[in-house]
Amino acid sequence: MMVSSPQGPFRRMVVLGDSISYGMCAHEPSNEWNQVVAALLRKFQDESLTVFNRGLPASVISPRCPGYLQSAKPSLLERYQKHGIELQPDLVIIAEGTNDMRSGMSVQDYMDDLATIVTDTQAQTGALMVLVGVYHQIYGKGGNDPATHPTWTKWNYDTAAIYNLAIRLVAQKHNALFVDALGVLGGADWVLHPDACHLNDLGHVLVGNAIFQTIAVHASGIAQKTMRIVEEKEVTTLNSGGSDTDVEIRQLWAAALERYARQDAEKNSAKM
Repeated sequence: MMVSSPQGPFRRMVVLGDSISYGMCAHEPSNEWNQVVAALLRKFQDESLTVFNRGLPASVISPRCPGYLQSAKPSLLERYQKHGIELQPDLVIIAEGTNDMRSGMSVQDYMDDLATIVTDTQAQTGALMVLVGVYHQIYGKGGNDPATHPTWTKWNYDTAAIYNLAIRLVAQKHNALFVDALGVLGGADWVLHPDACHLNDLGHVLVGNAIFQTIAVHASGIAQKTMRIVEEKEVTTLNSGGSDTDVEIRQLWAAALERYARQDAEKNSAKM
């Protein structure tokens, strides 16, 4: 997938979304998915990175979402200028859709609102845009129990799949990256908090790694530090690897190297 936005390294990362983007239900702050992404970016690029976490728990995308009345306000459409564009980011990650799906928002209305936010942000910042799909949920339990949370249970698993596809389509149409969080989580209930709708530490780390992987394979600038170190340290097959190995493996590899050296010498001799 070709992306015309910045190729990294990145200096200003904005996170927009809901309670999971905020980091809710991750016991260790370093396991919040936004922090997992940031830590990996910092590890692989020389430039410093500033993170602006603007995830808002219980948020929805716009006032026309059926869950707007009971949501935390303002909605993303009402705040993306202040919480996104005005921060002048070069990387924007948007994970806003699970609550809209849960409260029964029209898929077309949701796509239109998301596209507005994406295109405005691209036009005013030139940032690389990353759209995260909906998260795995368990219907009928905790925050997804219709008896106690009627506003947030107007969905089913088919609806979740449709929403996920809708986010992918918006990303494809508007030259953004898509992260299939639903696929990454694999329907595993044990990546969720007991409330059945938020990610636990494991779920956060899985999503964070997937977001970083998606960015890294499309933003070549992230590899600059690694490529520089390979050259400076003269990293080769002969001086790398071997963590947690033992004497036997080292001896077997040394014997193989000797054999390869003899074979190369014989080939060179035959050419003379």
